[in-house]
Amino acid sequence: MTRYILSRLLSSLFVLFVLSVLVFSMVRIIPGDPLAAFADPANPDPAKLAALRSELGLDQPWITQYFVWLLGVVQGDFGRAITVPGEVSDLIASRLPLSLTLAVMATVFGTVMGIPAGVLAATRWRRPSDHAVRGLSFILLATPPFVLGTVLILINSLTLRLPLVGYSGAASDPLRAFGVLLLPALLIGIVLAAIIARYTRGTLLDTLGQDFVRTARAKGASPGRLVVRHALRNALIPVVTVIGIELAALVGGTVVIEAVFSLPGMGSLLLTGIRSSDYPIIQATVLLIGVVYVLINLVVDLLYPLIDPRVRVHTR
Repeated sequence: MTRYILSRLLSSLFVLFVLSVLVFSMVRIIPGDPLAAFADPANPDPAKLAALRSELGLDQPWITQYFVWLLGVVQGDFGRAITVPGEVSDLIASRLPLSLTLAVMATVFGTVMGIPAGVLAATRWRRPSDHAVRGLSFILLATPPFVLGTVLILINSLTLRLPLVGYSGAASDPLRAFGVLLLPALLIGIVLAAIIARYTRGTLLDTLGQDFVRTARAKGASPGRLVVRHALRNALIPVVTVIGIELAALVGGTVVIEAVFSLPGMGSLLLTGIRSSDYPIIQATVLLIGVVYVLINLVVDLLYPLIDPRVRVHTR
């Protein structure tokens, strides 16, 4: 087990190193100059731009810039934003909690709704319940959350006029902050529930057809025990993997829903950096989202031996 954990930790560190090289290289290959915002398009001052480029270290060779940036990242310093005031660390510290809260709430909603729906569809195969879950899943997957959000906001503005848009921070009014996040999290969560339900249904149907389940049924196991104790536990590995990937994707992948509900999260920060070619913001946000991906996948990998005893045997 120790070797299994060490191998996963080392592979995670290697992935983060490769990601840091890729994100650093990509922002410099993509066309665009972060100093363009400081130049007068009609009468640019080359001397002023050169001085600013030297002050920010952008005139150094790429390899030097990379190691200076990497050394700062290891120490928790992502540098100073170029086109917006403030340190990148402070910008991330003000955005990341909201994105994490939204992602966790949406994942909890999706898991709570998706797994029972998938189990219901698998245990009622080709019956009305199965058809209803499959049909609803198709509808939800075909409907983007921001479309539902826009429609609900319009309806709310004409009827109840609840404070659904705008985030003032959890410190000033925690209850209102939770209420503002509830609807976007639910909208993302129901789409995630459709994905989880389909995976749960498929893997559970496959597991219910295996020999060890037929043996347990022949020994007189009740239908509930057969599903919960024998089949569902063995079918959960792909489902847990999907939940982990979706949770990581939500941390930085909710740009549109953040825009619809006026939420200052990581997605909108990354969009700001891309629009202005602000290297420090892009590098920090992409790397941080990658770190979240790696950490969640590491946790999922470490959960495998606890969920499926066969994985525990293979790691010895």
